[in-house]
Amino acid sequence: MDTILRKFPNLDPRPDVIGGDGMHFHVSDGRRILDFTAGITGGAVLGYSHPQIVAAMKAQLGRINHIGYGVWSDPTHRDLADLLVSKAPDGLDKVYFAGLSGSEAVEAAMKLSFQVHHDSGDTEKSWFISRKSGYHGATLQAMAVSDIPLFDIFQPLGPERIRHIAAHNPAHEMSGNQSLDDYARRGAQELEDALVEIGPERVCAFIGETMLGAAAGYVPPAPGYWRYVREVCQRHNVHLILDEVFCGLGRAGSLHCCEIDEVTPDFLCVGKTLGAGYAPLSLVLCNHAIEAVIAAGPSQRIHHGHTYQGHALGAAAALAVQKIVHSADMQAHTTEMADYLRSRIDECLSNDSRLGRMRGRGLLVAMDYNASCGAGFGEKLQQVLEEDHHIQVNARGSGLTISPAYIVSRGDIDRLAEALPAAMEKAS
Repeated sequence: MDTILRKFPNLDPRPDVIGGDGMHFHVSDGRRILDFTAGITGGAVLGYSHPQIVAAMKAQLGRINHIGYGVWSDPTHRDLADLLVSKAPDGLDKVYFAGLSGSEAVEAAMKLSFQVHHDSGDTEKSWFISRKSGYHGATLQAMAVSDIPLFDIFQPLGPERIRHIAAHNPAHEMSGNQSLDDYARRGAQELEDALVEIGPERVCAFIGETMLGAAAGYVPPAPGYWRYVREVCQRHNVHLILDEVFCGLGRAGSLHCCEIDEVTPDFLCVGKTLGAGYAPLSLVLCNHAIEAVIAAGPSQRIHHGHTYQGHALGAAAALAVQKIVHSADMQAHTTEMADYLRSRIDECLSNDSRLGRMRGRGLLVAMDYNASCGAGFGEKLQQVLEEDHHIQVNARGSGLTISPAYIVSRGDIDRLAEALPAAMEKAS
């Protein structure tokens, strides 16, 4: 009997993953799988068994494994925070080590938003507004501001002071005669309308993924959208929380995705791309004014914390990861590979009627399937690529998503692009 309670109990377990190097992971049946998903969930942005990161983690274990973040100082925390702040969007100069997962970063940002308003005397502010088709995590509060039909079963358990507005999805929701700027302004106006309806004196924050992630298929916002939203939030004393757990720290073609949109939030959540899968860690970037309000507040402390908050091994791994990610060489490489990835896929599939246009940012590439492909096409395409070509992608029911590690090479991209036409023909 299998003693593991598995996510999909009716499916036979897959072969064991027994190792990995660079862009490949190894399974017990002898295959080396070329991974264009960065660990399925997009977090393994520097691939597997990177020697610098492994060495840094071993060195940390030789010093101390972990000690309570809320009491003692750790030089690794300080070094990591200094590095992140050095290239953060202007005004984000404080780092709060939230926990281990992106869900915990979102929870922390929401709690910090509430506490800052509360300690400032705005004690009625307890509502949050978010967008449809967004995903912010699997804990109850983060799940409540998400919009994933699969999670509807948990609605009776979730917080109630949540309002969802339209997804802001230019790829699917824009009318044909509407300009991108009109569409961006419409999204900001819908936020304003929701604020007025609820009462801005009752709303803590508006939270959104800077670009819609895996749940919607890597959809960037219309130009100007976040600037218009920011103006609405500032006018009504409502915080802006941007979730870059998935799309941040180099993933979207800039170190921070919000830099592309020329906006600085009050709270910026980062997670899975922070430790790159080597160790879990998440944090929130904010302004020093947040600390000043809490320091002067009635309790003079942050009302949030976890046992393994700011875990020392996670911080050591993240510091090693971010030294590489923040380097000019890596940023130049990811820009070059992002352009090459799009050009090669377009070259190999430009005449294939089964796929729609490409979208995304940086090393996040998505395409929709045309309706003629039929139900199950995505699952079959993923299966064919894995079994026949030893390549892993996320080919979901509605579209294909590709999110390779930053270390991807031209050869890796050529192999994927050249395999796609035959795989799509067989899947059809």
